[in-house]
Amino acid sequence: MVPTVIEATRTDDAEKEALAASMIEVSKLTRDLLAMHLATIALSPGEDDYLLALSTRASTDLNEAAEELGVRPLVAAKAYERLSIRNLVTVDGGTVTLTESGSATRSQISTVYRMVGEDIADRLSTNTLEVVKSVLNEAKRNMKRALRQKR
Repeated sequence: MVPTVIEATRTDDAEKEALAASMIEVSKLTRDLLAMHLATIALSPGEDDYLLALSTRASTDLNEAAEELGVRPLVAAKAYERLSIRNLVTVDGGTVTLTESGSATRSQISTVYRMVGEDIADRLSTNTLEVVKSVLNEAKRNMKRALRQKR
């Protein structure tokens, strides 16, 4: 029996839904793993992004950091105020500067990311790892394109 167009569409829709569900699950699991590792350096999820958005050499304009992070300046200002309370940054008007403690924490983030990568990569063969990296890069490009079109 030849499938009808309606049946093919349903299959396609089901496959798309399954793909989205799998990607969302992987995203959540990765974020949970990252959160566990970030806790070892006293950071919560998202705080790593805010520290990485800052220059290591000079003060960073709050609006520029917000733009890089894809958030409104008010959201960024509140996040940096919370980091300021923990002496990771200083906020002076419209600029944010890493403190010595913040710089040390920021440098530990790459170690945390490496640890997350090890947790995942150590369970994959070299061939599988290369395939996964390639597919994830393609998915990332497609997702960025879709976001640009929808914005």
